[in-house]
Amino acid sequence: MANTEPQFEARPSSQFGQNWCVTVVWPSGKTEELTGFANQHQALEWIRMKSANWAVDQILRGSV
Repeated sequence: MANTEPQFEARPSSQFGQNWCVTVVWPSGKTEELTGFANQHQALEWIRMKSANWAVDQILRGSV
C-alpha cells in the first residue's frame, strides 16, 4: 500500500544562519524545508505537536 501522508524529519538546516529545520517529503516526491528552529528539540516538538495540522492546511490551500 502506498504512503499517502507526508514524512517529517528534523535535521540541521542546509541554509546559512539557520540551526535546525524540518524536512517534509510529500507522497508525490515534492520536498520542503521548514526553517526557523533554534535546536533539534524545537524541530521535533513541532513535528510532534503541529505537523499534522500544518499538512492538512497545506492540502486545503492546494499548496501540495
